[in-house]
Amino acid sequence: MAFSHSTLALLGERLWVGHGCDNGPGGVVGLDLSAATPAPTPMAVGGEHLGAPVLAAAGDTLVVGETGTHHADLLVYDVGDGTPELRGTIDGRTWRIDYLNDLALTSDGSTLVAAADAPGHFTRYDTTTLTRIGTYGDGWDGYPSAVAIGSGGAYVAAGRQWGSTDLTLYDAATGAAMFSADQPDAELLQDGVAFSGSDAFALLRNPAGRLLLWRLQGVTLPASTLKVTTPAHAWIGSPVTVEGRITRANGKPAIIQPLTVTRRLPDGTSEPLDGVTTGKDSGFTFTDTPPGVGDVTYTVLWDGDSRSRWSSASATVTVRNVSALTLDGPASGTVGEPMELTGVLTTAGRPPAPGATITLQRIARDDDSETVKLPPVSVNADGSYALTDTLETAGRYLYLAMWTGYATAGPAKALHLVTVTPGAG
Repeated sequence: MAFSHSTLALLGERLWVGHGCDNGPGGVVGLDLSAATPAPTPMAVGGEHLGAPVLAAAGDTLVVGETGTHHADLLVYDVGDGTPELRGTIDGRTWRIDYLNDLALTSDGSTLVAAADAPGHFTRYDTTTLTRIGTYGDGWDGYPSAVAIGSGGAYVAAGRQWGSTDLTLYDAATGAAMFSADQPDAELLQDGVAFSGSDAFALLRNPAGRLLLWRLQGVTLPASTLKVTTPAHAWIGSPVTVEGRITRANGKPAIIQPLTVTRRLPDGTSEPLDGVTTGKDSGFTFTDTPPGVGDVTYTVLWDGDSRSRWSSASATVTVRNVSALTLDGPASGTVGEPMELTGVLTTAGRPPAPGATITLQRIARDDDSETVKLPPVSVNADGSYALTDTLETAGRYLYLAMWTGYATAGPAKALHLVTVTPGAG
């Protein structure tokens, strides 16, 4: 009979295999790897199954989980002497274990973690009392599809499908989420998570059907924090200063650590910049002159080391063209006579985009509390504008013209002082 699906669990020199056919029953066989020619031996572990059961083995415990069904039972066996003896059943109806996908046991076999579509979180069971003792996740992050226990039972790596997060690392004891990551262009597969030292690996499949191995480096190491700052705005052609700092979980510095820096331009293209290294205080500084206007994002990555997990951070600066605004007119005027003021607005030496509006104020210099807002004016296609104002009181007046700018052009302002004298009459 050809197997269509199989699951494996290795315990010492005994390999347990869960098998099933496309349209037929499944079961469990055991192989004694110490034999010169290991041969599969059918085991009475749960009898006949609807499909290939999910297996987990550790310590003196073997767990066989039903698949492809609502209310999937988890059969717990003692296998200390090599022969399975049923300890009891974790009842799928009682604990709402629907469509089981994966199982993982702590190294001593005392604690089991199950990944099932429902209730949606990863559930922890005591294999002695056969009761639920905790959960990981809130049940709304996606469908649990894979689970692994690593670092001596300290962490649980939980993989999900059809959610906002593909993999989450939990503190096994407290259930607190320690790390999460997502691969938006690929799906994490059932039974597709494993630990190797401080790293976690996940098996993915992209829309084209290609299998991908995703390495999450150093996820069980203490977290580090990387901060990056830039000015909010910069002028075209001027250097931008980027600063940041790495902080370890214990607060100690990460001295002379190489960093990878990537610059993303407004058109979406990205390119690496020259390498940057942290100083004795874990800080770093570098300068860069962006080639154009718009939002420029700097992403800094630290690969981490044997003591701290990698970290990454980004900061964005908006690069603007320099704008210039003029305001001209007579230096003197007469009460009751109209007076014309003119000016020109340019950005990067050219007229601004259509619709630019100049706001205007008139300030009485002999009484600074007297400020009048004049009607705003729109600039012409060539950037020019004009206004006419008539003064009814003699004195000195300061005209203030302002433009607020837009995303790729900075603000600008201009001043003009006028002295107004009484008329001849």
